[in-house]
Amino acid sequence: MHRFTDIESTSKRLPPVYGYLADQLLPLKEAIKPILSQIDQLEDFSTLARNKCHFPSEHGLTRDESAAIYLYTMEWGGNSFYQVINRALRAEDRSSLEPWFAYLKLFDSAVQKLPTLRKNLWRGVPEDITRLFKKGDEFIWWTISSCSTSLSTIQHFLGSN
Repeated sequence: MHRFTDIESTSKRLPPVYGYLADQLLPLKEAIKPILSQIDQLEDFSTLARNKCHFPSEHGLTRDESAAIYLYTMEWGGNSFYQVINRALRAEDRSSLEPWFAYLKLFDSAVQKLPTLRKNLWRGVPEDITRLFKKGDEFIWWTISSCSTSLSTIQHFLGSN
C-alpha cells in the first residue's frame, strides 16, 4: 500500500470530526506526543521531517507546519504515519481521533496557508470504483488523500495492473 493508492472503496457515512480546530496550535514535537505509542520511531521520523521539509516556505508555513505535511508523506514500512492516521480517520468511533487533534490542527494550519489551485488532480485507485459514483453525487473520503497533478506519477505507483 502506498499513500497515493490508500483508499477505502466504501461509501461509509461517518460523522464529521469536531474539536481539533479548537485545539491550541503546537510545535510538531508537542503535537505528536499523544500518538507516540501508536507509531514506532515517530520521534525520530518527526525530527527527520523537521530537517528535510521545505523551509523556508514561500507560502509562510512555519517549519513545524511544513514538517507536519512532510511527516505525512514519509514512507517507512507497514506502519507509516499516513497509514496509521488514515486508519484513525476511517474509524467509526470518532472519539478515537482525540489523540490526533493536535497534529490535525497543525496539519490543517499548514494546508490552509497553501494556495488554492484550479487543476486536474489524479488519485491512484487500484480497483474500479466507478460503481460508487453517479453524476452530481457528493463523495467524502474520510482520509488525508495524496494526489498529483501528474498522471504519470500516479501510474508509476499503480504499476501495470
